[in-house]
Amino acid sequence: MKTHKLVLKKDKEFALLRGHPWAFAEAFKELSENIKTGDIAEVFSHKDIFIGYGYIDTDSKILVRMVPANKDESFDKAIYRLVKQAVSMRKEFFGEPEKTNAYRVINGEGDGLPGLIADYYNGAISLQIYSLGLQPYMDIIVKALRDSLQSVKWVFQRNEIRLAKTNSAKLVFGKNLPEKIEFKENGLKFTTDLVNGQKTGFFLDQRENRQLIRSISKGKSLLNVCGYTGAFTVAAIAGGCTSSVTVDIAKPALEEAEANLRLNGFFNKNHKLVVSDMYDYLAEIKEKSFDIVVLDPPSMAKNRKDHDKAIRAYKKLNQAGVKTVKAGGFLYTASCTSQVSRQDFLNAVKEGIAASGRRAIIVKETFHTYDHPTSLAHSEGPYLKGILLKVY
Repeated sequence: MKTHKLVLKKDKEFALLRGHPWAFAEAFKELSENIKTGDIAEVFSHKDIFIGYGYIDTDSKILVRMVPANKDESFDKAIYRLVKQAVSMRKEFFGEPEKTNAYRVINGEGDGLPGLIADYYNGAISLQIYSLGLQPYMDIIVKALRDSLQSVKWVFQRNEIRLAKTNSAKLVFGKNLPEKIEFKENGLKFTTDLVNGQKTGFFLDQRENRQLIRSISKGKSLLNVCGYTGAFTVAAIAGGCTSSVTVDIAKPALEEAEANLRLNGFFNKNHKLVVSDMYDYLAEIKEKSFDIVVLDPPSMAKNRKDHDKAIRAYKKLNQAGVKTVKAGGFLYTASCTSQVSRQDFLNAVKEGIAASGRRAIIVKETFHTYDHPTSLAHSEGPYLKGILLKVY
């Protein structure tokens, strides 16, 4: 890969100097016609002061994603170092594999590796890249992961690159990847499908929030809306939940949910799985029917243009969802929409509950868990917002 000197326009360096990892094409002065995706950028201020290194992606609005490489090391060595550094941090938290053996090992910008996500599932790693600029470095990334985690048997890569209009998925290390990978989370058993599942296979970012629901579930009934593969439901039953309904519009997801319930010995007539649109189900269910209601929908916005639409959707969903909570019960509501700020989400929830005629107090605000670190300079990083409410 070639290295190019790229000079920023006046007043475009401040965010990068504070450590923000993104540099858009319009921030630079003249760009050479021979720059290619995967090339290395040496980024300078308009006063010709060196700021740092990054990799180039000509298909993305983010032309350069900055990587905290040292001046005395090659870009490959910097990538290798950062991967090992990320894995080392996780080992500080996940020292009991018999309890939890699935966690995120690389969280993109939060680990100095923008555009790269890697999740570990009991010997298998699911890689996801958001920029083809990372493709030339995949061999070094895989090597660093294998060197850091000797238990790795398989590495499966999936690309999710909307602007480049290219998606691919392949096994880049190992042979005979099982159709299902079984793993543990807080002592509970789950399976994931790295090939056909959403994203990297399982929503690990809600781990501590599932444990929160588990802690308040004894003797209670649960409604899990947008339940996907039933992880919140499994956690609640483990905490003593006596009855549950898990709702999702995707039948294959609920088939996985049934498998996860069976795996833990929890599948019986008290725990129902319902294929339905979330709004349709909430409109039909009797009010004040459940002790705990979980609203964990997929992202409501693909880009910033969808912001207002997402806010309206959250208001509507929480207005409908809170009506199903018994007096004195709990509502856990979450947003994974990065285009919606925590304050905007909180306001939407507040308006939805007010419109329902119910009253609620905030018991706890939640975030993604500690294996999903974010950079202080990257305000776009903290995407997951959660609120546990006591409803009256």
